[in-house]
Amino acid sequence: MSPQRILTLHPYLSPGTDCWVFDDQRTGLKEEAFVEGTSEMITRVVEHKRIPKAATGFLLTFSDQPFDGHDVERHWVRSEAGGGDWYEGEVLGQPMENWLCPALLLYFVDPPKRLFIRCDPLPAGVNPIWEPPPGEEGRRFVEAPR
Repeated sequence: MSPQRILTLHPYLSPGTDCWVFDDQRTGLKEEAFVEGTSEMITRVVEHKRIPKAATGFLLTFSDQPFDGHDVERHWVRSEAGGGDWYEGEVLGQPMENWLCPALLLYFVDPPKRLFIRCDPLPAGVNPIWEPPPGEEGRRFVEAPR
C-alpha cells in the first residue's frame, strides 16, 4: 500500500450553469468541468451539508485511500474508450454513477480503484479562481456545458 496522499481542489459553479468547475495552478487547469454525473454528485453533497456560498467556491478533498470524515466513496467501474473513467457508489443513500475525465491522471498515475471525497466550506482567504499569467492560457480537457 502506498503512503496516503490527500489532495485538494476548490470547485465553483460555472457562471450561468449548474456545472461545477475548478482551476488548478499546479496542473495549469482552468475551468475544468465536472460532467457526466459528477456535478450532480457534488451538488447533492454540498446541498446536504449546507455549505455556505458553495457556488463561489468550496474545499473538495480527495484521496485514493480512506481518510477521516470523507463524505463519499467511489468505486472504479470501467475506462472509457475515448478517455476518462467511470465510478459508482452511493451518495447520501442514492446510487450514482459519474465519469471523471483524463485530468484525473494529472493527480494519479493510474485511475484509482477507489476514491474518497469530502466537501467543506472554502477556507478564509482562498480564492478558487486562478488567473494564468499574462500571455499564458490555462488548459482544459472538458468544458462546462452552456
